[in-house]
Amino acid sequence: MTTHIVVADEHTIIRRGVVLMVKNLPEINPNFNHHTINIVGDAASPPELLNLLANNPVDILLLGFSLNTYKSQTPLSELDGITLIKWLRNQYPQLKIVVLSPYNNANIIRSALDSGASGYINHNTCEKVLERTITAMMNNETYIEKSLLNSLLQPATRGERELSSREIDVLRLLCKGLSPAAISGKLNLSNKTVSAHKLRAMEKLGVASDCHLFFLLSQTQMFDIAI
Repeated sequence: MTTHIVVADEHTIIRRGVVLMVKNLPEINPNFNHHTINIVGDAASPPELLNLLANNPVDILLLGFSLNTYKSQTPLSELDGITLIKWLRNQYPQLKIVVLSPYNNANIIRSALDSGASGYINHNTCEKVLERTITAMMNNETYIEKSLLNSLLQPATRGERELSSREIDVLRLLCKGLSPAAISGKLNLSNKTVSAHKLRAMEKLGVASDCHLFFLLSQTQMFDIAI
């Protein structure tokens, strides 16, 4: 039996590192010697990823939360984050999606799982956790790294109240330095709708100004904030 895997992330070093870790799994778990793992390829952008999925059998996608998106005649080139997970779940219902993320926030983890991801692991994960993740995917199970699972079981704090997937995407892109106008184009939303998502998120988080919002996001480490 062969399991076909694709790795997608905006950072080359992460993609290549994960590919190498996957290739070394037989050294960690002898059972993998009896199970062929085929690395189909790696992708940095949505078009590269979608090309791999369209032209190859893929069982497991190790997907970074952010990809190298850009504006083009194809709206799919701007998809990443929760929006991309939802699109992939609709287009490839049998695909096992494991999110590779630097974000440990419980709100983001819940949103990724609710949107169709089957697993969620941190960028700091080790080979043993990656082996457990892939094994879980082969067995049609859900896998969340233990340290992240503990955060899901903790009572919600002010910075972790339930946000919608759109609110999460808007906040993430604001933290990356995008303007509301740029976000509206990227998410195919009107400026008014982007502002509404931002205001609702601020209300849920209990903040009344942009300064307070970014301070809270920085304190909770919900996203990396561009400086």
